[in-house]
Amino acid sequence: MSTLPQQRNIGVLITVAIAVVGAIVAGFILFSSGKASDVELTTARLVPEDASLYLAINTDLSSDQWVAAFKLIERLGQEDPQDELKNSVDDAGADWEKDVVPFLGGDAAFFLRSTQVSFSDVDGAVIFKCTNPEDALDVIREQSGMEFEDDEYEGHAYWFSDGLFAVVLEKHLVLATSEEVLFDVIDTADGKNKNLTSVQDFKTLRDELTKNFLAFWYVDSGNLFDDLLESDGGLMRTAMEEAGIADVVLKPSAFAFGAKTNSFEAQSASLGEPGAIGPATTPAESRFAKLVPGETSFFFSTHGLAQTYEAMMADAGDEIDDAVADGSEYDSLDEALEAAGEELGLESAKDIIDQLTGESAFAAWFPTDNSDEPSAVFLAELKDEDDARDIVESIIAASNDKTPGTTTIKGVEVTIVVDEDSEEIAFAIKDGYLLIGTPDGVEAILDPQGPRLSEMKVYRNTVAAMPTKLGTYAYFDLAALLGLEEAGIVPQLDDAQAALEGAIINYVNERDVVRSSAVITIAE
Repeated sequence: MSTLPQQRNIGVLITVAIAVVGAIVAGFILFSSGKASDVELTTARLVPEDASLYLAINTDLSSDQWVAAFKLIERLGQEDPQDELKNSVDDAGADWEKDVVPFLGGDAAFFLRSTQVSFSDVDGAVIFKCTNPEDALDVIREQSGMEFEDDEYEGHAYWFSDGLFAVVLEKHLVLATSEEVLFDVIDTADGKNKNLTSVQDFKTLRDELTKNFLAFWYVDSGNLFDDLLESDGGLMRTAMEEAGIADVVLKPSAFAFGAKTNSFEAQSASLGEPGAIGPATTPAESRFAKLVPGETSFFFSTHGLAQTYEAMMADAGDEIDDAVADGSEYDSLDEALEAAGEELGLESAKDIIDQLTGESAFAAWFPTDNSDEPSAVFLAELKDEDDARDIVESIIAASNDKTPGTTTIKGVEVTIVVDEDSEEIAFAIKDGYLLIGTPDGVEAILDPQGPRLSEMKVYRNTVAAMPTKLGTYAYFDLAALLGLEEAGIVPQLDDAQAALEGAIINYVNERDVVRSSAVITIAE
């Protein structure tokens, strides 16, 4: 039984993994027909249940995920993908059929059980479901240039050389950092140990995200970095707990990246509690997306800011006050808000925060296609319209403009003041919401002349591509933003830029799982 040193185990393992994964990623530019099916994570059934990190890649290039990805990349301007692929393989001095295809049997994964503070020793393995694991092992031998010896464990032949340990288990090739890890994988494959798919946290996150993806990542940070967190006597862990972030950061989480017929999507999910920002992560339909103009190129929506503030102060008020005292002239956040309120003609700026119990949103668009000439509005649902009106009047009275102008738009009184930079700002209150922005922006809300954002095809398609409900989110009209004259990108977009439609970044709490997602839609 081998006891060879592990001096090069990490380097060899990572080199092999990067080489093969790089070849798989090169497959992005290969276009082919395929079948629609979920990704069966067979590699997870070989991973011991105490794995803290698991990264899997879909290697079935005929799967619906890869076919969708290939088509999207073609829309982005990739020409003659097969020749491109052959050239890239030739340039690397490899042969696709001989050196890559043997590894592409369904999924490939890398897992870790633990890591040391110095990261000098890694306890993990790379596992490939192969079309031909023996041929794949031959590729490893040839590419590494190492001489392998052989031995046997529990009826399984395995090979080793200078800290790299390999075994073929039916259709899987396993490359481990140590003999101990290799034997644990063998025992797991033989059913003597429980595997990762038996872990409830793993199953919950995998099922919550998707079973169809290009790449999937699962990490139990608390276990993975346990040694690091305890290296200073537990001070780092204690600091994270006192800051209120330990429950989010140290709980199991997962990430998935995939493709649909018209979009790429990235998702993450965590079993940690959202904490103070919980109110802002509640699923909600945006009222203001139905009010801002269809030409809106950036739109941000959140809700429950007043509730979020109260929860934040309840959870970490003392820590926040200490941070304010250390970094400013004020002894507490309340004192700082009172000072800010005095400048605005209020008892405290918290009076404003208290009004923001519903949705708050910001929208911007560029009527002249010039980034220096935006129209923009801030909208907020109010706790009490009369109180909010008093607050606005106090702010206007305290402003530098002693004679604010007024106008009426569709029966709504609009007040216009001039700020310190001689820019006009318009205020209005209607139907329980506050409206502040450029005068033309406010007018576009109160006197709509065309379709609203929620009616626009690009926006609707992008929302439909989102794998979750909307919570707090930001929407981007990519074509509009990339076409701005002053955006640093020429108006004459290339094929890839012209194909980009919309994007959304979203943060929401669904079914007690904290989810963040991002999608980019691509035109046909």
